[in-house]
Amino acid sequence: MKNISILLLTLFFLSCSKRDNINHYLPKKISAKTLIENGFYKYSYNDTIDNNYSNQRHTKKIVKYDMYTNVEPENKNGKRYPKQLVGFYKSDSIEEKKSVKYIGRKLDYRIITYMFRNDSLFFKNIVTYPNNIRSKEIADLSSQKKIVKYYTGLKIPIEIILEGKRSSRNYPTLFMIDGFKTSIYYSEDDKSYDLFINYINDNFYRNIVEKCYSGHMSNASYY
Repeated sequence: MKNISILLLTLFFLSCSKRDNINHYLPKKISAKTLIENGFYKYSYNDTIDNNYSNQRHTKKIVKYDMYTNVEPENKNGKRYPKQLVGFYKSDSIEEKKSVKYIGRKLDYRIITYMFRNDSLFFKNIVTYPNNIRSKEIADLSSQKKIVKYYTGLKIPIEIILEGKRSSRNYPTLFMIDGFKTSIYYSEDDKSYDLFINYINDNFYRNIVEKCYSGHMSNASYY
């Protein structure tokens, strides 16, 4: 992706009293309206990307992105961005500690990101950080056994996908859940995981938190 240009950055400030009643672990698609109604923040921007070559002519096109997340905004250089999170304050221990507290106290150690491309749901990403105490809404998907148990308990079809070294018998990370190919990297030792569903194609991306919450939306890469 080249020449990312943030042409529009908008967000809705939502009341803290709004409660998130969505089960984000269900693979089915969800609307932007439902996310807003459940207290999610919206950030929008346009991106200029390379288009296909036609008759040896190089063309570009504008793609619209809308990101919905449980991460609140902050001001930076006169603009509003998703709040900068832990991992990007390596030279500032005070801000680092504030970020850790925010992820724990405000987000319950879970970052939820939905990305829409040209008004169609592109991907969903749920990152859960190590912590032994969680709310009932946060599923424990920290092992293959727990992942299968969770979805079979909801009577949702789930199959393990083996794909080279990426998803092996000893450590399967790809699953077909209710017809959606899903990537889940998990750690039973610290009860953490990174769940990703791509609704447009079968490509999967990791480090979404790093790309989306580094303090500058212009650093994000979604391809």
